[in-house]
Amino acid sequence: MDRSALKAIKDKLLGLMILRVVFALIFLGVGSWFQLKDYYIIGPMHYPIHVLVVVVGVLTVIYGLMLRRVRRVLFFAYFQVSVDVLLITIAIFITGGSDSYFSILYFIGVIGSSMILGGRGGFFTAFLSSVLFAFMMSMDLYRVLPQQFKVFYYSTEVPDWSFVMTTIATHAIGLFTVAYLTGRYVEKAVRMEKRLEEREVDLGRLETLNKTVVENIPAGIMTIDIEGRITSFNRAATVITGYELREVYLQSVYEVFPPLLTARPWPVAEVARPEKVVKTKDGRDICLGFTVSFGTEGEVTNIIIFQDLTELKSMEEQLRRDDRLKALGELSASIAHEVRNPLAAISGSIQMLSQDMDFSGDKKQLMGIVLKETDRLNRLITDFLLFAKPASTSKKAFIDIADVISETVEVFSNSPQAKGIKIEAELRKGFFVEADVHQLSQVFWNLFINAAIAMDGVGALTISASQATGNVRGKSKPGAVGGDEIVEITVVDTGVGIAKAALGKIFDPFYSTRDGGTGMGLALVHRMIEEHGGTIDVISSVGEGTSFIISMPRVNLQVAERETAS
Repeated sequence: MDRSALKAIKDKLLGLMILRVVFALIFLGVGSWFQLKDYYIIGPMHYPIHVLVVVVGVLTVIYGLMLRRVRRVLFFAYFQVSVDVLLITIAIFITGGSDSYFSILYFIGVIGSSMILGGRGGFFTAFLSSVLFAFMMSMDLYRVLPQQFKVFYYSTEVPDWSFVMTTIATHAIGLFTVAYLTGRYVEKAVRMEKRLEEREVDLGRLETLNKTVVENIPAGIMTIDIEGRITSFNRAATVITGYELREVYLQSVYEVFPPLLTARPWPVAEVARPEKVVKTKDGRDICLGFTVSFGTEGEVTNIIIFQDLTELKSMEEQLRRDDRLKALGELSASIAHEVRNPLAAISGSIQMLSQDMDFSGDKKQLMGIVLKETDRLNRLITDFLLFAKPASTSKKAFIDIADVISETVEVFSNSPQAKGIKIEAELRKGFFVEADVHQLSQVFWNLFINAAIAMDGVGALTISASQATGNVRGKSKPGAVGGDEIVEITVVDTGVGIAKAALGKIFDPFYSTRDGGTGMGLALVHRMIEEHGGTIDVISSVGEGTSFIISMPRVNLQVAERETAS
């Protein structure tokens, strides 16, 4: 028998001890008073009742002291039941024997033992009660037992044998019937209790499972009550918004996330998946796609399930930009080829004319302007062709990004554009990428020139390279470190910044925010980084400067060289 069952028996035995004292007082106290009142034949001695009550009290105290120390709990229970049946038999004898009203205590004992020990205990008590009752009746019939201990005499006549046998048989049948019925009831109750326990366990497991699912689901889940106060906040919601449950618990959703739910009734059916921009705890703007469903009343009036769509929106914008640039590049290539040929003829003709004819004054100046603008147009067309079809990246090699940036910074710092600009390079060696060193140098040169123009000779330019964890568009290079590590290069200036409306267009060809710009510098940067399997993002606000973040897959030099060699 397991510990829980033994503990249950001990608990029931404790209840039996209390009931034993109660019944001793009721049946041997109040019952005796009624019998004294109703019958005029009274024995001279009353102390057997008092002795019996004292014995019951002493036994109860002894049982109570032994209950915690006893190891054989079942034997202890059967022992108590047996002693109780013996005490009941004595009580019946001293209160009149065959005429005693206290034979009902046998039935109470059978019911109690069935509840404590089950069907077997009930039948055991019924059998023992029947045997002791038959023995007591038989001995009393022949006056073998000391009659002076009887407190009550209901009749002076000796009962005949048939009456005694009928009484014994009636009690035996009654006791075994009660034992059977009580045992059946107890068995059903035990089975039902086990089912309830199993259901409670299943409900507990289900509740635990639900909590685990809710806490580990990748979507944020938030519940609100009828007053719009937040009542729950799962782990994903914390990761997405930065708020802990204790920070938003019972706070109004209108105050924590003002744009999320703007009116009642909330848009459950109008829009399949509404999207709103909200601020996180650290002040970042994120785009949330969410659904609102109705829950039960009380703490869960509405359930809001949301996901962070910021990265998805950025990827969609990137794809749209790539498609737009691809189409524009193809068109540009065909146009550039058609323009470049006649432009070369014009340039050659002008040069021959300038050599054969002696121009002076304004005519010479005009010829110089034509040649200069022709060269500028030719360079623009060259950039156009480079954008439409970048130079082959077959010259890629495994290079330390710090070396490329350092060389480009050194060249830029000695250029006229860098005059008055403080340059800080926070670089650490060991971040290798697979790239064409010339194209990568061109990328950084274009970014530095743009930064210098934006700062107009006054400001600071900060370049840093660091390691980050992520995946650049799902691509990986040979020897990729852990398959997920990337090199993140950040170029930050303190210039005039870029308006929010222009951020989505700065990588488009011919789009420029300054007068005289060709709009090809950043377009080439974007195309070259893309050809190297990387990404470039921009963060900027008017008057607060601009940050360009380039992400490229990092490679392990030794592993990459070994894989390339094999």
